[in-house]
Amino acid sequence: MRVENLEEKLNSRIIEAFNAGLSVIEISRAVNKNWVAHIHSLLKGTGDIDTLEKVGLRRSYGIDGKWESALKKIGYSFPRWCIGWGFDPVKAARELALGEQGDVHEALKRDFPTVYARMFGEDPPQRVPTTRIHDPHPSVTIVWHPDRNAYVAELIGNPAINAGGIDLEHALQRFLVALRFDEQIKRLELMIAQIQNQ
Repeated sequence: MRVENLEEKLNSRIIEAFNAGLSVIEISRAVNKNWVAHIHSLLKGTGDIDTLEKVGLRRSYGIDGKWESALKKIGYSFPRWCIGWGFDPVKAARELALGEQGDVHEALKRDFPTVYARMFGEDPPQRVPTTRIHDPHPSVTIVWHPDRNAYVAELIGNPAINAGGIDLEHALQRFLVALRFDEQIKRLELMIAQIQNQ
């Protein structure tokens, strides 16, 4: 499958995962992204996440510094995080300030389990290793493909994962992108299946 098609498929799986109940941060963790802006913007562009008024972005909500720091580290803000979950930022901040155990606490625990444990005196969760879909050392063939008028790199044993390039190096670079997209798609599909089986 071509890189462009894989990127479209990945975007559709991101939307599907969000609609299945995963948060923006859980999705970004699944696709190994340290920055959530792309996923948030994609979901905002499709209408799955509401647009936040500019006034709400500049307001101070008085949330815990540990959490605010964790949000900033991934390029998020408290109001955008709330909108991603469908919470009103003012009500969410109030719920956290009062210590009420509700949806906001559950969302915080899912997105930032270590920060949540530090904030509320719980034992931090054990780190779950990332699921590897493909061999970390894949075998690749690169051949000239006259029909595509390009060098084509493809995974030995799975020719559906391939990419073309103007030379050998370009074909290999695009192949690595295709392999990463395929792994991200399959990881999201596994998470969606887990949610549907619960």
